[in-house]
Amino acid sequence: MYFKGMKNCERAGESTLNNSFISTESTVQESFADEETRFIIPVHLESEDISWLVILIIIIAFGILANLTTIGIIIRLKQFHKPTYMVIGALAIADFVSLIQYLCHLILAKTNRNCVDNNGRIFMTVIYSTAHASASHVVLLLGLRYYLIAVPLRSRTIRKRHVLTLSILMWIFSVVFGVIYYFARFNVARNKIAIVVLVFRGYLVLVPCIFMLVFHMTKIYKLRTSISGFRISQYVRRMSAMILIIMVIYIFSAIIFPITFSLNFFKVLSERESKVIQICARVVWLFNLSVNPIIYFIYSPKVRRSVTVLWKSDLTLRRASRYSACNLRSSTC
Repeated sequence: MYFKGMKNCERAGESTLNNSFISTESTVQESFADEETRFIIPVHLESEDISWLVILIIIIAFGILANLTTIGIIIRLKQFHKPTYMVIGALAIADFVSLIQYLCHLILAKTNRNCVDNNGRIFMTVIYSTAHASASHVVLLLGLRYYLIAVPLRSRTIRKRHVLTLSILMWIFSVVFGVIYYFARFNVARNKIAIVVLVFRGYLVLVPCIFMLVFHMTKIYKLRTSISGFRISQYVRRMSAMILIIMVIYIFSAIIFPITFSLNFFKVLSERESKVIQICARVVWLFNLSVNPIIYFIYSPKVRRSVTVLWKSDLTLRRASRYSACNLRSSTC
């Protein structure tokens, strides 16, 4: 009986030891899984806070409406079927796609949390692709404006098909950029993740801003050396103010993400502690996507005049049709 009791104790000890090893191993695996996915900063924080959720939905709805208005006006009115306005329309499409995918992810984060958790990598890849598409179309617009001023005779040969081809190439490059990020980000050691993210985020901040600055400064130089007088000085000041607003909004909206990621990655602040910074980063970025059509297109006096004329002509046609219908009814009666 004594030996039998000893054997039972030994078996119980082995069972307890095995269970502890299994639980320890599962805990380690879970910690590795958490460590692997910890640096995918989710949108869950916005969906958990009703006030922030409402603010984001209002900004997204405003941006979708503004971009759709820009696209609709450019398609509807023939006077805007020109290369510059076609690039603005392509930029509005890129911003519209970015806002739609963010809205879909925000809704999924509120309604189906598991779906968002399981597809976080795909979402991050789409974010980088659409962000690159928006930034590249801004650079394309400034580059086209520089070309129109630097070589005005050659610029007359630019057609809509050229703009469409360049926009398609920008989208292809943006998708490739997102795919490269996917393989670089999710196939490296954990200690290299910060380097990968900061490199890609740094690219999205530095490269577009360098192109913006070079195109703008060269264009201003061409204007000052080719045309003189008070009129051009007013035009230069107005254009410089617009470019300055564009660059400040873009830099501010793009640079907060690397700061947020660094604070979270290097454990200066936890995800919950850096909640406000993360949400503010997304608010500013969505604001950037929403105000682009206003800065480039809707705020233009030419656009407002054209829309006013179109609106008045539509009202006139409606009144005329109603008047003719009333006359037809009265004659038949």
